[in-house]
Amino acid sequence: MFGLLVGGLLKVFLSPAYVASHLGSGRFSSVFKAALLGIPIPLCSCGVLPAAASLKKQGANNGATTAFLISTPESGVDSISITWALLDPIMTIARPVSAFISAFVAGIAENVFNPPDKENQAEPDLSCPIDNCCDGLDCPPEAHKKHHSFFEKFRVGLKYAATDLWADLACRCRLSARQVKCCPVG
Repeated sequence: MFGLLVGGLLKVFLSPAYVASHLGSGRFSSVFKAALLGIPIPLCSCGVLPAAASLKKQGANNGATTAFLISTPESGVDSISITWALLDPIMTIARPVSAFISAFVAGIAENVFNPPDKENQAEPDLSCPIDNCCDGLDCPPEAHKKHHSFFEKFRVGLKYAATDLWADLACRCRLSARQVKCCPVG
């Protein structure tokens, strides 16, 4: 459930244009950024799926999504704190460093051995996720930040997590389990 919440909040607090430009293009830089983004987020291996699905829908490439999926459950603020308490400072540093390296290598391997297909790549929806007040192309981010309050974004993020993201994950799970075509869920 926490992963759904994080996925919904990523949708409204990270603009789709930002995700598409930083995590959608480039074989190496997008993977580097996604691996760094995933390290401090305290999600388990199940909770990271909705968050990664949200990033993928916003335009992150396969390598960046893979790096995020690997670096997030391997380390997090909570697990780093426990490592500090139970082990020693060397292991506390080694844990996120090894998480970053393994995520970076896996993301690079994904982008090198399975390069993104530019023709079949879905275009991210760059419009405002709150109320579609702008198209994301001709709307300066400085002006748009003042349109919506923190609580309005939080409310829309919760609604997105509970409806669209949950339905998308449930649909994909049905698709992979039965190998049938998934119909859109309202």
